[in-house]
Amino acid sequence: MILLRLSTVINGVTIETEGEANDLDQIYESWETFLLSTYQVENGIRVTSFKELDIHRQNLTRPPTNEIIEVL
Repeated sequence: MILLRLSTVINGVTIETEGEANDLDQIYESWETFLLSTYQVENGIRVTSFKELDIHRQNLTRPPTNEIIEVL
């Protein structure tokens, strides 16, 4: 079992996903949920295309950043 916490602050709002994962598929599902949540907070709308989500993913994970994921 892996304890998982993904957290960042966007526009003064803390977005956090916490849970337990037993395999890489569950970690991936948590990551995708986290991406969709951060996109919605940052842009005020739900994602409308895969291209927009991919750009958001790249911006969120581009180093250097102090808003990275914490895996316990």
